[in-house]
Amino acid sequence: MENGRLRVETLGPLRAFVGDRELVLGPPKQRAVFAVLALCRNNVVSRDDLIDYVWGETPPATATGNLHTYMSGLRRALDQVGEALDSSGSGYSLRLGADGLDVVVAERVAARARASRADEDRIAAVAAFDEALACWRPGSALGGLPGPFAAEHRARVADLRLRLLMERAEVLLELGRPTAVAEQLQDHVRANPYHERLRGLLMSALHRSGQTADALAHYRELRKLLADDLGIDPSAESQALHASMLADNAAPSVSPAPAPSPDRALTPDRAPTPDPAPSTPTAPLVRPAQLPRGDANFVGRTEAIHQVMEAARTAGGPQIALIVGAGGIGKTALAVRCAHLLAAAYPDGQLHMNLRGFDPRQPARSSADALHHLLTSVNVKKIPDGRDQRAGLWRSIVRDKRMLIVLDNAESAEQVEELLPGGGPSFVIVTSRNRLSGLSVRYAARRVALGPLTEDESLTLLFTAIGNVRVAGELTAARHLAELCGNLPLALRIAAEQVSAGAEVKIGDVTHDLENVRGRLDALRLPDDELSSVRGVLSWSYTRLGTETARAFRLLGLIPGVNIRPEAAAALLALAPAQAADTLRDLAGQHLLETTAGSYWMHDLTRIYAEEASQIGEPDDSRRQALERLLEWYVRTLAQRYQATPSIRLPFTLQDDFPYELVSLDGQNERVAWCAQEWDNIAPLMRAAQRIGRHDRVWQLCYLLFEYFYAAGQARDWVETVRLGMRAADQLRDRVAQAVLHNHLSVAYSRLGENDAAVRELHSALRLVEDLGEDTLRISMLGNLASTLREAKDYAAALPYAEEAVALARHSGLIYYEAGTLDVLCELYVELGEFAEALRVGELGRQAARSCQNAMLEANILIALGTAEHGLGHAGTAVEHFQEALGLSDSSDDYHAARALFGLARVQHAEGRQGPAGELAARALVLLRDLDAEDVDEVAEFLRGLDGLGESDGLGGEQSPDTHQSA
Repeated sequence: MENGRLRVETLGPLRAFVGDRELVLGPPKQRAVFAVLALCRNNVVSRDDLIDYVWGETPPATATGNLHTYMSGLRRALDQVGEALDSSGSGYSLRLGADGLDVVVAERVAARARASRADEDRIAAVAAFDEALACWRPGSALGGLPGPFAAEHRARVADLRLRLLMERAEVLLELGRPTAVAEQLQDHVRANPYHERLRGLLMSALHRSGQTADALAHYRELRKLLADDLGIDPSAESQALHASMLADNAAPSVSPAPAPSPDRALTPDRAPTPDPAPSTPTAPLVRPAQLPRGDANFVGRTEAIHQVMEAARTAGGPQIALIVGAGGIGKTALAVRCAHLLAAAYPDGQLHMNLRGFDPRQPARSSADALHHLLTSVNVKKIPDGRDQRAGLWRSIVRDKRMLIVLDNAESAEQVEELLPGGGPSFVIVTSRNRLSGLSVRYAARRVALGPLTEDESLTLLFTAIGNVRVAGELTAARHLAELCGNLPLALRIAAEQVSAGAEVKIGDVTHDLENVRGRLDALRLPDDELSSVRGVLSWSYTRLGTETARAFRLLGLIPGVNIRPEAAAALLALAPAQAADTLRDLAGQHLLETTAGSYWMHDLTRIYAEEASQIGEPDDSRRQALERLLEWYVRTLAQRYQATPSIRLPFTLQDDFPYELVSLDGQNERVAWCAQEWDNIAPLMRAAQRIGRHDRVWQLCYLLFEYFYAAGQARDWVETVRLGMRAADQLRDRVAQAVLHNHLSVAYSRLGENDAAVRELHSALRLVEDLGEDTLRISMLGNLASTLREAKDYAAALPYAEEAVALARHSGLIYYEAGTLDVLCELYVELGEFAEALRVGELGRQAARSCQNAMLEANILIALGTAEHGLGHAGTAVEHFQEALGLSDSSDDYHAARALFGLARVQHAEGRQGPAGELAARALVLLRDLDAEDVDEVAEFLRGLDGLGESDGLGGEQSPDTHQSA
């Protein structure tokens, strides 16, 4: 062998050297195969993965033969390096030291730079960053090489280089050398226009170099790009930097040397801009830490763990690990194990989500729904309706964060694709029963395939779970037990738990019981159908449960949702809270339930068996009554708000004798947040209620979700839910229920801007209550009809309905409805230009809203009052009203916050202050776009008009806020 070690360059055109001699690596596809092996150094890459990585999704029929030819060519090229290229039955690997791969060297030197920075040796840090950046060669990374793996590498090392450049710039700013930073970053900002951290560094450098006007221009450009293209505000850091420049204070420190990653997380919360006007309050940032508890009996999988860890640690390599294998093989356990090992390296948080890809009880989680969950997990308050908009917002938020994301039980590559970060330092672990070749092909994801445990690993699991002495005393029986369980981790854990249940239980007894169900256990040996095999083990485990625990297991199999809280389980099982909690813990202790974040859930296979056990072993009446108790528990939990508010009446009656504990929900924010968390349980439960004929519970739940949907802004989901409720009301021929839901559907249509449809629904509702004597419902419908017609600008038609609604509300003595109808009438007078009358009516409505402590309604009235005062030329009073409305609009009410901001913008514009007017209107526009509100066009047109600086600020076309005030 020639003197010298193998050295590979991938931060430019692919080159390989032994000593000073460059190797001839052959044609492009052969070179692409070598690049994959080099970047996966010392790890076996399967033949299938190599074909995916080099040829893509549609390889030719000759790909396998061509791969064999390329490997032969690479062996000839590497004959001077000894046994560098290894092959086995599972694939190929390239022996390559850490110093032999340039991207690993670059990352190691970068780590040294960060350590120097942490020690405040900034000169040494800059020198080390320069050394790391010098690892890049002229030309595109792996330039000219085909295949998705090379393309993904190019994107990832470009991101790595950009991060190193930013860290170097931060140190230069700390050294007081802003001019050098400004010169360095200009071109990079043009190439990465949405990158807030990068642009923030440039803004800081320009400001500190005395070029504040240029820095402010960059901020305006950033704000416009984010609002127009992504519908979000600049991050809190960007806004704070903008504030400091406006105030001519020293720019905030870019960031101290973080550990273990230098990346500063973007925050999804909307922080206040540095305007003289008040700003929208933001909730404190909660860093997600969603990883489930790891399995205490986890054993083996050493090579699989190494592969996942290596994928995470390889600089410039794939940032996605796929753990694939049959059901029950231990994919989730391995993913959680690796995630806990990696968690400290991802300080911006760890996310975990079950995609339900193989859940036979309900469809796989859609990409749109999964994106909603992810965005909620990183504190986004208002989620866009559109899937594309959600995906864009998710990628923008996570772009510069260092997060660990576990996507469990994926059905397909398409289900996962939109959930992946668009770039940056985050790491994703995906588990699936499918190969997910699309992810391997398009993103060069590292696939880790799991098979059954080895015999030794199975024995180790039994030693750990049962105890060394007992297993050693029955070693032959233990080996037989592992064989009967097919070395499947799930089956082994269940069997071990039964042995551990008491000292008198022998391993031989367990193996004897398993042999008695050999017909079912034979399926353990089938690699493509673990359902029957696990059913055999679960059947045996289930028969050993005590009578009451077995009944609880059967009833828990009825749950159509994803999990259950102990309080809800108590109602389902008809047990006292403490007894229900003990039962759940007992089942969890025997691995028939899992627990996380205060709720319990079943593995999909366990749930299938529990449902089968319920069908066989639980009488029909018992199953139906259990579901009815669970339904009533949800109805009563949501109805607490109405029962505690005398001014709001439920359109149905609840008996007082419900003996089960409810979840206490205080305030609108908590109620809305709880509904968001429970939606995956409530939605399938409504469908289950429909199947068993409890149509009353379907429409009641639909009615009680009004506040959640109104605040959450998910109008299209709302329409579908109300339609489900209306089908139930039609089945019952309940005119009150039908009218109520027509009313709700009108609000959902109005939120979508479909006013004609909303008016049709309201006329239908009014016809239904015409002779029922339901004045309360009639008040709500008349008010909503007036409000909808006002939005359609049919003021003449709206006014009589509004006046009739006010008269009925005053006659009813219900202060809530009086406040709401006065609000609608006030808005109409504003639209008609009758500002003095609007003030008179609005003040009465404001007092009523305060009396019933409804902040959302009071904010809406204040905005109408501010608009009227502005129309009368009372700018100071108008500003006071808008500011008070803004203060009342908390984090759950972005709509009224946006309308208050827009009101302030119009006042500023009328006073000739175009800059503040534009800032305020831009903030309003971002909030309204998040809600997909029809007001977007009005505010966008106002902003376009600011460019002319000559358009009238007349109020004749002002659209007041939308308040469909009652459920």
